[in-house]
Amino acid sequence: MKTSISIPDSLLPFIPLLYIAWADGVLEEHEIAYIKKQIDENETIKQATKLMVYKWLEPDNPPSARELAYWKNYIKEHVNVLDMSERLDMFSLGTVLAKKPDSEQWANAETEQSVRNIEKYIGIASHEAIRSVYETNPVSSDQSFTINQPGKPYSNALKVLLQHSNADLKKQVQNILDCHKDAIESYDDDLKTRKEKVMQWTQELADAGLGKLAYPAAYGGSDSMVQYAAVFEELAKYDLSLTIKFGVHFGLFGGSVASLGTKYHHDKFMEDIGNMTLPGCFAMTEMHHGSNVKALQTTAIYQLESNSFIINTPTQNDRKTYIGNAGMHAQMATVFAQLIVDGEEHGIHAFLVPIRDKNGNTMPGITIGDNGHKMGLNGVDNGTLHFNSISIPKENLLNKFGDIDEDGQYFSPISSSSRRFFTMLGTLVGGRLCVPIAGNTAAKKALNMAVYFALDRKQFGPPGKPEQSIMDYPTHQKKLIPLIANAYAYDFAHDHLLKEYTSHTNHDAQQIEALAAGLKALSTWNTTATIQTCREACGGKGYLSEMYFDLLKADSDIFTTFEGDNTVLLQLTAKSRLTYFKKQFGKMDWWDTLKYISSLASTNLSELNILVTRDTSEEHLLDSEFQLAAFTYREEYSLRSLAMRLSKKIKGGMDSYEAFLSVQVHLIDMASAYIDRIVLERFIATIEEQKDDNVKEILSSLKNLYTLHRIEENKGWYLEHDYISGSKSLAINKLVQKLCKELKEESQFLVDAFDIPKHMTETALKFY
Repeated sequence: MKTSISIPDSLLPFIPLLYIAWADGVLEEHEIAYIKKQIDENETIKQATKLMVYKWLEPDNPPSARELAYWKNYIKEHVNVLDMSERLDMFSLGTVLAKKPDSEQWANAETEQSVRNIEKYIGIASHEAIRSVYETNPVSSDQSFTINQPGKPYSNALKVLLQHSNADLKKQVQNILDCHKDAIESYDDDLKTRKEKVMQWTQELADAGLGKLAYPAAYGGSDSMVQYAAVFEELAKYDLSLTIKFGVHFGLFGGSVASLGTKYHHDKFMEDIGNMTLPGCFAMTEMHHGSNVKALQTTAIYQLESNSFIINTPTQNDRKTYIGNAGMHAQMATVFAQLIVDGEEHGIHAFLVPIRDKNGNTMPGITIGDNGHKMGLNGVDNGTLHFNSISIPKENLLNKFGDIDEDGQYFSPISSSSRRFFTMLGTLVGGRLCVPIAGNTAAKKALNMAVYFALDRKQFGPPGKPEQSIMDYPTHQKKLIPLIANAYAYDFAHDHLLKEYTSHTNHDAQQIEALAAGLKALSTWNTTATIQTCREACGGKGYLSEMYFDLLKADSDIFTTFEGDNTVLLQLTAKSRLTYFKKQFGKMDWWDTLKYISSLASTNLSELNILVTRDTSEEHLLDSEFQLAAFTYREEYSLRSLAMRLSKKIKGGMDSYEAFLSVQVHLIDMASAYIDRIVLERFIATIEEQKDDNVKEILSSLKNLYTLHRIEENKGWYLEHDYISGSKSLAINKLVQKLCKELKEESQFLVDAFDIPKHMTETALKFY
């Protein structure tokens, strides 16, 4: 039999105070003491009432769960709150509960002040605590958020824009891989089985003629690096192991033969490479030398009497490692080695070395190892290669930039060994273009999953009303929407750089390589950050393998270090910019120098004018001229200050190597600022190229978010250099949040334009 619970009339006004004080746990002794003190000093409260309140404050005898529930229900039943947006507190509720005979104990200024003091002291967020009294189980809604609504006016045009005139080619890839989607998404394969499957899919792509698109037409290709990159990008939507295996064979191995070889090599090997009759690998990296390619220790010693080379690995530390396709499938390797002729070293050159016969048997003198299970990309057979003084014919030297004549003398069309080295390394530029494109595609895939999940997932909501989409929360918008803007920004930059690289107009090869290096670094770092954020944004669902984040994270993480470690690549970019800066000054006479100094002064007068640094208007902040000026200022200031630092150190007697080492962090910052400016320029140019006003409008919003969010991320620098004021920084923060809220309404359609396979999107909508 249950005992009844009743509340004396004189205690009723204090029930909200007692309930809310105890609802979240045990009161601390100092809190109890403070409450008692406030009540004790209140002369309007009767002594009997005080004793009753003290009884319910005893820490050794707190209210039971049943009593707390009764108090909550009593408050809820006797105080009807229609609008929870109104501010309510314990005093207001207590006033309503007070019975007329005892109202003088409560409805007076002294008691009001006592209760407010208590609220403040024990830190009760009273309005939120009172909301909890009125919360009920969420009301179910028959109308959930509608996914796959009719597209916006810009939808189709935006999708076409991101296909970069390769829609038919991308559809061909989809048709091939959709047939294997169950196998591609399997998690049950052992390593060998997985590698064999990836090899099979690569062969199917080769059979369809998709691997040789970048090769000359004479060897079955289309002479189109742009089309090859489009296939590479599309593969990344399905399986990054397949993407990388495809790239290693057709891009690195085939590309090295095409770029470093001559007609002999092209006629003999290109067709077989294109159809994968001759699977190959690209053996550059050594165990102890990593990114320092110039220091590779594998040797290729010319033998005049036999017209051949002896390829040798001096020690175990010098074996080739992490070589894709080497572990199981490659029959030939492009091996980078130190060329030695008659005892004289001529630097790094590339050689074609058979490593397996047609039956897969390892060639004599070669030891092949397997790198074993990796963090990701386990469909790629990475391995090690060790050469024990094996002989290859002279013709296997890829001799476009260096050869040996009939008398055994070395000659080259490029006299400078340093320039020859960097020219040969130009074969890496294609990889540095394609890897970040695939990485950005992985980021798009993650965003597609996270956005669809966020739009459909309901959680929390106003009391008595349906739960709302988590995409309605500003924190969730701030997580995801700027990353969508980043994906678009990097997409346009990659497309532009690819077209510049493959154009037949005269362009500065060194500048292209520096830009490719820097863009690869920032883009792949963005990929890693995007995938992690999207995983977190999907909560527990995001931890399930069916959402792909495990493979996306594991397979793409290496992108930050292969095809060049990102930190090293940004140093390469920075050094290129310093060379450019030096050349510009080298050409200047005193009049040019004076004009340059005047331009700096002009910048200080215009952009650093107090009226500009404090301008917080939306019109100003959304102006492309301001945005580009902000990015350019950061880049140029960083470049000038870096150049002056280096000059001062070297003039002071410091060795140039030590000088560069001492400013390494500044090199990275300057290079990052340069890439940011280039990316923004390409975003603005892409918008200007559009004829559809709807596309222009949505892209302008994305461009504004990309730019202002980037300034927000670097606000420390801008504030330190007085480029923006504190009030302007706050205005940028608010505008970023506003843009996120506005673009939330467009988020589904923005990720739809990424054209991620529909079955992957459906996975995000399958709840538990």
